[in-house]
Amino acid sequence: MARSVLRRWVLPAVIVGAALAGPVAAAQASNNDIRATLDAYAPKIVNDETAVGKGLSEYPKGKPKPLERALKQEVSTLHALKAALRHETASSTKGRKAKKEIVTGLGLIAGAYTSLRADILAVHGGAVPVAQVDAAVAQDKKGRTKLKAGLRLIKTA
Repeated sequence: MARSVLRRWVLPAVIVGAALAGPVAAAQASNNDIRATLDAYAPKIVNDETAVGKGLSEYPKGKPKPLERALKQEVSTLHALKAALRHETASSTKGRKAKKEIVTGLGLIAGAYTSLRADILAVHGGAVPVAQVDAAVAQDKKGRTKLKAGLRLIKTA
């Protein structure tokens, strides 16, 4: 069967299926929008996390600039994702809870990275006090826990 003919049959079937499904399809679509937004940002976040990892390996060698840039970029990406998610509407209770957990987790991680970057800038590439690093790591862990919980929820919402 030719592709153009197949498309002519598939599109009306999808429209009829959506009309029959009614509110359930709309509810799923909103949660799918959240998933699509997360999927769109995933490669950016992976790249940023890789850059942060490389920056962390260079920092002890007296090269603070790559880490500073990587942290700034990561925070920017996390804030952009948070803003994009705030405009999405979850349609199910699980979806709303997942979105809230994800946004909270992203905020905590961004806060930890912002704090760490400020600490690095304050010491001009020197050693950051252990207490400040520990505080940033603790906040990052808390944020990642919330983020993971939200991601698990949105998968099943």
